[in-house]
Amino acid sequence: MKKIAVLHAQIPFSHGGAEFMAENLTKELNKRGFWAELVCIPFRWYPENGLYDNLLMWRMLDLTEVNGETIDLVIPTKFPTYGIRHPKKVIWLMHQHRAAYDLYFQKNHYGLGTVEHGSEMKKRIQKFDDLCLRESDRIYTISENVSRRLSDYNGISSEKLYHPPALYGNYYCSQYEKYVLSVGRLDPLKRTDLMIQALNECDPAIRLYIAGTGPEEENLKRTAEQEGVADRVEFLGYVSEERLLELYANAGCVYYAPVDEDYGYVTLEAFLSKKPVITCEDSGGVLEFVRNEQNGIVCACHSQAIGQAVSKLFQNHTTCKEYGQAGYDLAKEISWEHVVEKLTEGI
Repeated sequence: MKKIAVLHAQIPFSHGGAEFMAENLTKELNKRGFWAELVCIPFRWYPENGLYDNLLMWRMLDLTEVNGETIDLVIPTKFPTYGIRHPKKVIWLMHQHRAAYDLYFQKNHYGLGTVEHGSEMKKRIQKFDDLCLRESDRIYTISENVSRRLSDYNGISSEKLYHPPALYGNYYCSQYEKYVLSVGRLDPLKRTDLMIQALNECDPAIRLYIAGTGPEEENLKRTAEQEGVADRVEFLGYVSEERLLELYANAGCVYYAPVDEDYGYVTLEAFLSKKPVITCEDSGGVLEFVRNEQNGIVCACHSQAIGQAVSKLFQNHTTCKEYGQAGYDLAKEISWEHVVEKLTEGI
């Protein structure tokens, strides 16, 4: 039985899309006859303390064998796990350290261009990436958007490899109630505030349900108060899997408009629930799936345009259903079988 180590950099006490991806890959490998283990090292992302140590830890880690038995393959999933040395390293890249690249000048997103000694840190990280990524046998990414960044910033080619969301096989559609659903970590990059502001641009009967927690929660609640829509916004916090499926099943549409998203599970979760998605022109990986006025609406990045998009969908439930079905037809083709086949080719 071939042994595979799936590598993940874990921020302690934080659990989101990156963790679901690594955990589910490990499960899917085991289901298909491999002996896979998830190997994690705690990750400190903030530049002033611990970032360099993380690079060294992965570079020094030896996973060529354990207890005298060979580990046949390692699959790094994100920065800096691909620093590991191994004779069979196939990368499935979720993302690099974006603060050194596309978010370099973004203070709200901890860009290295906004901190002391950030320029030197960027050089070290890029040197690390250029060396360690090129050592691999093959490089896959989770989306065309991640592949584009890798090519633009490092001159490294890769192949996109889409995968299903965590609850694949359990999503369903019930009805189209008069609420917009927003799902995900409450973080500035997710731009949930725009959807809150957009409520003033549409029918007062339309509500917004926000599922998730994060550092922006209090700011978002203040925004709802300031916009005079607090009575139309429900902050649901963390919800169970059963409740999440129910929320998707009954939503009129789903709002998901992050800044240059790597991939975006929410898009596929909405489509598998046959719900249209409202997103923005600069939302990155989301745009690899959302087709304007076919399975959702792609609009300008301001509250008025988002409010108009919501109004357009809610004026005609037939449109919601048609867009939702088109999204479902696209998302249902994405499978774990293809992912595992690609990553394990040749071992």
